[in-house]
Amino acid sequence: MHRPQGFGAFSIIWLGQIVSAVGTRMTAFALGLWVWEESGRVSDIALLSFCSFAATVVFSPIAGPLIDRWNRRLTIVMSDLGSLAATGALLVLFLTTTVHPWMLYAIAVVTGAFLAFQYPAYAAAITQMMKRGHFPRANAMMSLVRSLPAVAAPTLAALLLAVTDIQVIVAVDTLSYLFALATVFVVAIPQNERREASAGRPGMWRDSAFGFRYILRRPPLVFLLGLSFVVGLTAAVTWTVMIPFILSETGNSSAQAGVVQTVGAVGGVLGGLLVGALGGRDDKMKYVLAGVIGLGLLGRVVFAFGDSVLVWSLSLLVGWGAIPVIDGYTQSIWQEKVDKGAQGRVFAAQQFVENLSMPLALGMSGLLADHFFVPGMKKGGALTGYFGGLVGTGPGAGMALMCVLGGGVLMVVGLLGYLVPLIRRVEVLIPAPEEPAEAVEVA
Repeated sequence: MHRPQGFGAFSIIWLGQIVSAVGTRMTAFALGLWVWEESGRVSDIALLSFCSFAATVVFSPIAGPLIDRWNRRLTIVMSDLGSLAATGALLVLFLTTTVHPWMLYAIAVVTGAFLAFQYPAYAAAITQMMKRGHFPRANAMMSLVRSLPAVAAPTLAALLLAVTDIQVIVAVDTLSYLFALATVFVVAIPQNERREASAGRPGMWRDSAFGFRYILRRPPLVFLLGLSFVVGLTAAVTWTVMIPFILSETGNSSAQAGVVQTVGAVGGVLGGLLVGALGGRDDKMKYVLAGVIGLGLLGRVVFAFGDSVLVWSLSLLVGWGAIPVIDGYTQSIWQEKVDKGAQGRVFAAQQFVENLSMPLALGMSGLLADHFFVPGMKKGGALTGYFGGLVGTGPGAGMALMCVLGGGVLMVVGLLGYLVPLIRRVEVLIPAPEEPAEAVEVA
């Protein structure tokens, strides 16, 4: 049977990931509501995300060597099967027993562990399924896997919850994973490059460190990874307080906060489409750094000074739209500059560092907001004498100040990127590995 190949094959897998991501987002939305109704604590909701991201960080160094040892189809299927099993277990829990929050945290850890395999495996598969000039388009499509479901999933989940219950949503999520798995089996996925024989292969733990050594030996990649970490950490810390800021400014209007989030997600879709339209470029870092500056200025500083849903929505539209530009072109550089036989380990090391920003942000943002910025910017607070004239005073002023400072950090980082040759000229300083002969498809 003839199987689709190249970009057509990738598009079929991508469709499966879109469907699966919608199901996952719906479940995440419903679980957040369920946890809130059970405990009434925001920290319990944040802990769900923390468990998932922390597990991905911890298991990334283990995932890398296995991705390079196994073929791409096996790795992708294993990742999806693990997530399917975790979602199935969640469904069984809701159908047969009294669910407690700790059970959800345990399942989030399992899901996060299998997700450690997903991103490096897909990023490495992209480089083998298509030519270099198509990498940005493929990465832009993968960014839509994050942004498109953010537009539709909360609304779909809310509609289903109005007429059914959480068990139906988890069941839909389970079916979405099955659909994603089916797409992997109907397309041609090239075999990864052969590695050394088992007798001469390094041990698992030593092999886990290979990706980190590979990056450390190439200073431009170290600087590029550092840029991604700082941008990810700063963007995540400020994002965490943006919705609470809107709620504090609108009298806890969840409807207005929802509108802003939806418009922002549309910006992510538009940003992904923009990268897809621009395609491969020889000056990717110029677009990455411009995106970082735009995210800081328009996506954070303007947001903090806004006083209406319109301004907040437009700001988040641009800010969220900048993220696919930053991520899409950054990932394309990694895919072009890393040897294909090492991509699983290197991308896993990259994922470890970049994803480390999320649990750090989740831990930092609440502490900074609740114990420093918010009380400091109330009337008579310790920070009002310095920043009161900038963002005013009151419950939302502290969070606005966090967005202003975070936006300032992003702008400085973007401008420094233009001044530091190891960042600005990374595409020139790191030679691209030679293109191997076309890979043989895995049965």
